[in-house]
Amino acid sequence: MKIFKLLEIMRNQLNKLQEMYEVLQKMQTAMVESDYENFEKAIELQERILAEIRNLEKARIDILKDLLQSDILPEKNLLVQKLFEAEPEADITLQEEYLNIRNSLVEVVDEIENLNFQNKYLIDHSRKFIKGLVTNLYGVKNQKLLDRKV
Repeated sequence: MKIFKLLEIMRNQLNKLQEMYEVLQKMQTAMVESDYENFEKAIELQERILAEIRNLEKARIDILKDLLQSDILPEKNLLVQKLFEAEPEADITLQEEYLNIRNSLVEVVDEIENLNFQNKYLIDHSRKFIKGLVTNLYGVKNQKLLDRKV
């Protein structure tokens, strides 16, 4: 029974992470197009999705803790095979589904990390460009003003 709940939570996590990836793509497009309004909307959406992902992760950890503390898993070893042997309703297809979802989660997280790195790069270079532009416009004497504002 808990296995089914665990799989459901992991599926929801995967969906939310895929949503996060799409939001990060929109954020990147908004940065490139200098679309401040869409950038702000993407940030708000990103924060909401992150909160949902945190809640799902907490629920997933709680289920795993319950399984570890139950008599079903006397060894404190969370091997996937033992986890699925512990549940009478679990069969090989559920184990395969678990492994597929877990692998998909890892792939999406890697893609998100890559996109976050790209967005950070865009932001850093945008800041440098703006700083250089303001320095050229106002001169080096106003550098302290620039450092406070940027």
